[in-house]
Amino acid sequence: MKNYFYLFLLIFTLISCNSKPSKESIIKINGYWEIEKVVFPDGNKKEYQVNEFIDYINLKNTIGTRKKVAPQLDGSFLKGTLQDKIRIVDSVNCYFLKTKSKFTKWEEKVISVSDDALVLENETKITYYYKKFIPYSKRN
Repeated sequence: MKNYFYLFLLIFTLISCNSKPSKESIIKINGYWEIEKVVFPDGNKKEYQVNEFIDYINLKNTIGTRKKVAPQLDGSFLKGTLQDKIRIVDSVNCYFLKTKSKFTKWEEKVISVSDDALVLENETKITYYYKKFIPYSKRN
């Protein structure tokens, strides 16, 4: 029975990955990311105008951390004590961002990543759109 599960998981992974960001672009995941919108499998969307917290991702090669930080008006960040361990997994046709926290673990497929945008899809097909965070002092 266990072998069938692994076979199903392999087939699902191969089918679900249709485009893969370049290896060079994966390093662009490093940095401060602000959630822009979330798109649910049924097509509903949730837009975010202002974010009290943003994600700070710090990768070295394929291993790193992800933590929530609160941006301040002076350009600094209030950092929480909790940080999640992350790693990038290179699959056949896509990359996965695997996250492990003190309480749970999950994975997200990297749909796309660029200098100013990041799109991740979780296991339940919820898609998260991020934009690179611009400090409040540098916004128009």
